[in-house]
Amino acid sequence: MSPTTNKSMEPLMDARKLSIVAPKVENETSISEGKTYGFIPLPEIVGIILLFLEARDVCSLGSCSQVLHSICNSDYVWKELYKRRWPQQFINTRKLLESCTDDGVIYGTQSSGHARFPSVHSQGWKALYIKRHMEMASIISSFLAYVDRVIIRKYLSVVDFLYAVNHFNVMELSFEDVCSVFFSTKLSVHANLIGLQYSITFLGVENKDVKEAVVSRGVAEREVRLKWFKPVKYFDRLRMPAQRCYLTCSIGKIAMDKEVVALLSRGRTANVRMLRIGTLPDQGIKQAT
Repeated sequence: MSPTTNKSMEPLMDARKLSIVAPKVENETSISEGKTYGFIPLPEIVGIILLFLEARDVCSLGSCSQVLHSICNSDYVWKELYKRRWPQQFINTRKLLESCTDDGVIYGTQSSGHARFPSVHSQGWKALYIKRHMEMASIISSFLAYVDRVIIRKYLSVVDFLYAVNHFNVMELSFEDVCSVFFSTKLSVHANLIGLQYSITFLGVENKDVKEAVVSRGVAEREVRLKWFKPVKYFDRLRMPAQRCYLTCSIGKIAMDKEVVALLSRGRTANVRMLRIGTLPDQGIKQAT
């Protein structure tokens, strides 16, 4: 190759070098069918890639072909998805299942056409995943309905807000649970904010990751109205009236504003009394500057 070789050819050259280092092995067989895809068994690679996707994306990919359908519905994939989303519950569930199965495989195996993966039956890992998801969604929906009932004139007290956040912490919700359930335009902005606060304060998710999640779910532009009173002050033995304060900002901005998140976590401070979380500005009242 001449010294003046075009740089755009370099990736191709690297690929050729790779093919020399790792050539095809003609007699290499897959796990079940004896077929190969170059020097890498395709179904195994697909199975690994699926572990980086969300459950809904795995379901969508499974509708593309029969091979992908078999892989995307395998226990191998859904077991790892379950483990990633609910790690603590996974440990208890696995112990229970392995006590009724042989070699840790649930109800036998099935062929994907090119490789063997654990099968999916009515009690496989996919079914368990869906059941767990529906149970948690039902519990969350019921509690959020309670939150809506305690809202007075479109405002939720910070006491009830923090009670909700702590309640979901006891349930050990994952960030994926929050994204799939709380960050929805079908729910109130209070529910969006509860999920945001829980993710940052209890799960320790980075602010930028929460911001990315609310943007992708379409709730970042929804506005929240905070209202509170500054404590009473005395001037020359005269009692001055408490000052009413307001702050209006979007869910996306709150995700990146550590001061607002800290304010919601404390609820009551030396300069904040009767903090309320609302959805719309009060009519006829000017916003404090």
